[in-house]
This record gives sequence, C-alpha cells and structure tokens, in this order.
Amino acid sequence: MTQRDWQKDMERVNIFEHAKTLCNNPFPPSIEYEPTEVALGYWLQEAKELQEIVSGRGRELLRLRSLLGGLNDELTVTEARADAAEKALGLMEGERDQYKMWQLDEEKRANDAEYREQKLKEAVQTVDELGNELEDELILEDILVKFKNILSTLYPDTPAPKEGSS
Repeated sequence: MTQRDWQKDMERVNIFEHAKTLCNNPFPPSIEYEPTEVALGYWLQEAKELQEIVSGRGRELLRLRSLLGGLNDELTVTEARADAAEKALGLMEGERDQYKMWQLDEEKRANDAEYREQKLKEAVQTVDELGNELEDELILEDILVKFKNILSTLYPDTPAPKEGSS
C-alpha cells in the first residue's frame, strides 16, 4: 500500500461532510478524485495496525523490527571488520613478498661473494705455486698480468688500481 497524505484525505472528508447538505456532487467537476472509500479503507487499515501495536499483539512485530535493526547493525560492523582484516592481510602479503625479494637478493650477494672469494684463493694459490718454481723476471711479469686479469673478473665493477699507486 502506498503512503497517503492524511491532510488531503481529511480535507476530502470535510468537503464530503459539507456536501451532504448542499448537493449530491461534493467535488468540483474539474478536479478528479478517487472515491472516498479508497482513502477510508487505507486509513482504517492503518488504524487497525496501530491498534494491534498498542494492544500488545503488535509488540512482537516491534520486537522483531528492533531485533532485525540490531542484527543489521552487527552485520555492518562485521563487514567493516572483514574489510579491515582483508586490507591488513593484503598489506602483510605485500610485506612478505618484499621480504622474500630482499632475502633472494641477499642470498645472491652471498653466493657472488663466495664465488669471488674462491676465485681469489685459486689465483693466489696459482701465483704462489708459479712464484716458487720460477725466478725469471719476464715470466713473473707475465704471471702478474694474468693475476691482474683474474682479479678484474672478480670485481668487474671496481676499477683496477693504477700501477705505481698503492
């Protein structure tokens, strides 16, 4: 049932009451109204519902409406908490992914450092072995060049020191 304007309906009832004494047609012909019985039926139904509420039969309806309102409020709060938890989980997943990337990067750096250290040990060992066997200065100079080449592969992003500087 649609909501009605009780003031307009009351005005029609007053016109109708007044028209009983004047003539058979209480409404001007230019204005179209629905029959007064329709408005009367609507307001009688409204009065019946209000009477049930006041008499106690409708109290259950009011209690249920109140309960539904409370449940709706709880649902809204729960949805808000779920949204907040979902957002926090997304942030935590992002941080976890960031940590994994950092961990992989650190692992790669450690592996690279270990590889360079091993190469350096091999180079020092090779120079030491050759230096003990040879006393020829030309050969030692050749070994030094090879040694510098090996060192340059260990730290390619670091410029080699210039000769004569310490």
